[in-house]
Amino acid sequence: NNYVILGKYNVIIIILFLLRWTKPILRKGYRQRLELSDIYQISSADSADNLSEKLEREWDRELATSKKKPRLINALRRCFFWRFMFYGIILYLGEVTKAVQPLLLGRIIASYDPTNSHERSIAYYVGIGLCLLFIVRTLLLHPAIFGLHHLGMQMRIAMFSLIYKKTLKLSSRVLDKISTGQLISLLSNNLNKFDEGLALAHFVWIAPLQVVLLMGLLCEMLHASAICGLGFLIVVVLFQAWLGRMMMKYRDRRAGKINERLVITSEIIENIQSVKAYCWEDAMEKMIESLRITELKLTRKAAYVRYFNSSAFFFSGFFVVFLAVLPYALTEGIILRKIFTTISFCIVLRMSVTRQFPWAVQTWYDSLGAINKIQDFLEKEEYKTLEYNLTTTGVELEKVTAFWDETSLLMLIMGELEPSDGKIKHSGRISFSPQVSWIMPGTIKENIIFGVSYDEYRYKSVIKACQLEEVSFKIKGSLLICDRSHDSNQVATVIVTGTSTYYVFYIYVGVADTLLALGIVRGLPLVHTLITVSKTLHQKMLHAVLQAPMSAFNTLKAGGILNRFSKDTAILDDLLPLTIFDFIQLILIVMGAIIVVSGIKPYIFLASVPVIVAFIILRAYFLRTSQQLKQLESEARSPIFTHLITSLKGLWTIRAFGRQPYFETLFHKALNLHTANWFLYLSTLRWFQMRIDIIFVIFFIAVTFISIVTTGEGEGKAGIVLTLAMNIMGTLQWAVNTSIDVDSLMRSVSRIFKFIDMETEETKYMKPPKDDQPTGVLVIENKHAQEEKCWPSGGQMTVKDLTAKYTDGGAAVLENTSFSINSGQRVRYYFVFMIWTCLGCESRRY
Repeated sequence: NNYVILGKYNVIIIILFLLRWTKPILRKGYRQRLELSDIYQISSADSADNLSEKLEREWDRELATSKKKPRLINALRRCFFWRFMFYGIILYLGEVTKAVQPLLLGRIIASYDPTNSHERSIAYYVGIGLCLLFIVRTLLLHPAIFGLHHLGMQMRIAMFSLIYKKTLKLSSRVLDKISTGQLISLLSNNLNKFDEGLALAHFVWIAPLQVVLLMGLLCEMLHASAICGLGFLIVVVLFQAWLGRMMMKYRDRRAGKINERLVITSEIIENIQSVKAYCWEDAMEKMIESLRITELKLTRKAAYVRYFNSSAFFFSGFFVVFLAVLPYALTEGIILRKIFTTISFCIVLRMSVTRQFPWAVQTWYDSLGAINKIQDFLEKEEYKTLEYNLTTTGVELEKVTAFWDETSLLMLIMGELEPSDGKIKHSGRISFSPQVSWIMPGTIKENIIFGVSYDEYRYKSVIKACQLEEVSFKIKGSLLICDRSHDSNQVATVIVTGTSTYYVFYIYVGVADTLLALGIVRGLPLVHTLITVSKTLHQKMLHAVLQAPMSAFNTLKAGGILNRFSKDTAILDDLLPLTIFDFIQLILIVMGAIIVVSGIKPYIFLASVPVIVAFIILRAYFLRTSQQLKQLESEARSPIFTHLITSLKGLWTIRAFGRQPYFETLFHKALNLHTANWFLYLSTLRWFQMRIDIIFVIFFIAVTFISIVTTGEGEGKAGIVLTLAMNIMGTLQWAVNTSIDVDSLMRSVSRIFKFIDMETEETKYMKPPKDDQPTGVLVIENKHAQEEKCWPSGGQMTVKDLTAKYTDGGAAVLENTSFSINSGQRVRYYFVFMIWTCLGCESRRY
């Protein structure tokens, strides 16, 4: 059931067919659990190989031809600009239809005037035109938005690959100054802005044009009084601009704290053995939490600013209409047709001025900032590969001047460091054995072959020489490395324990509490509560990870762990509080509009009930699949970061053996898997939103023609019914889409709960004995250690007949081993660590 997505120019075709090709996956996801094998294949146009090659070619061209400083945005422009503008024009045409709708609505309202026979005679045609306009808007907006999302995805993939390729080329001097946490932040927090934010970028020019068009129509209808409403909107925009500057200031300061926290978190995860060996868990936890406290202070300030910015939209509508209509009503009298047309115009105008334009400006600011950061990274110094010298048969150093130890000498020979003077010559290939063992995730076979063609004789010789015949075990015909070969993130179900239930209850109590208040008092407690929840969840997750037994780190991948502390934590801090606030506001607006309309015309309420039910059913049908796709997408994202971390750890080895192309291939494979999941999620989301629009169009057609057919109604009632009917369904669409966003963002909460509910050292090894069964502790606590008189003058350790495994059910790595270590004797670290890990790292405390 794999479907290959059509080629480069497929977006319009897909949309015109209403994304029918997504129906099999939606049906299957609703009936049963989805697996990675169910995901459709990506097209060649979306493959990481193709996209990275295009962008890398244009970036190399920019480096070669730029007379001034090369700019990455120029390379992106040459790759993606024309498609970006094409979708922008379609988006603009779809937005223009919103400006025409109020004019047709006004003509329908005018037809209720019994003295206006001309308008009455053409009311049916105007109604048909209004409904066709909704259909045209649907057929224009959805291809444009979907195309921009698709384009943003391609830009992210291309830059992902470009950053990884650059990472493999960085000089050791640069790598010493860059941590894994900084790279994770660059890839996660910055590049993700392109996925969905690109759809908003065009409103930086669409919104001003929309304002000019709407104000021209309003001035023609209301004359100078329309300026009052525009004046208030300008005040609101200036207020939002001031808030935006404050928010940017807080975000820039906060970004530094986030990077600092991620750097330390990354170092801890990568060196968790040393942390546990020296019992540094509590110290590391306090260090990170101190940074987190400073970060959250800035997070709260930024969230409050974003809250006031969002509130300006919801509370500005009434004042805009009031100030635009009141001067005209006082001077010219009340003309209902113009009042309701003005209300419709002001709804569109408010969206453009207070929502779309600020979002677009913020999107450009974030995107250009991300591009500049990536450009700075791409311009960093690269290492220089030593050229083969045929005049020598070995390695020769001629008058080399450098400050080194033995490790630095090896780095000079491999080209990782450059001598300050002299030359290094060598011929042939270099074989490198690192001082610290490095194993890439995968099978033993893949580690031995290391990207070259399979030689069975050589492979079996290595197996025999390393005595791996008995240590290894076979799964599906391949020899797997036990250490970090499994990803626990593949477990999609979330086990809700008492801990996670408490936090879920805490979140929803905070939400329900805010419903009882009004206005500004309603939103601030919600934002404050959810940020407090984010703080607590991060603290619990950090504690759970640091206190987890070493067996957990044999299955958890570093990329998956850092993903929880980077992207998922950022979602809890930034997106979730404001998204929930918007959802509550929208629901309250819909409820208020339905109550008003039902009081005037009950049949509108009767017509809206089946529509709302259809929305709920369609949402439930879509969510069953979308939740699984988001889970699969999250699982597919972790290998990307894991591969990056693995490559950084073994960079010397990779470059010494010249395996950069092989690791680029592996990275692109991980990227393509994630792309398949993400693109399918975007497609099913657009399928859902298109059908929401179709339901709305059907509802509005019914309401419009019932209103036209109904006789004996005045302009006032007809205007209220039609205007609020349009507002109800438009806002309800927004509310349903926001509810999908809330559900999607709550996946991050679920993933964090999985880490919070992990088994700790105490719960795993300090289990109380049952009846006469022995205790779970392998090393009994020494009670005499508290008595100074009994404390020995020298240390000693005795092990008798020890059999140990890294994982339950795995092969024994130590079997019937006995030894004794006396005071003053030295033991190799890796041997002691292997024993300590197998025994359970917590045993060092007892």
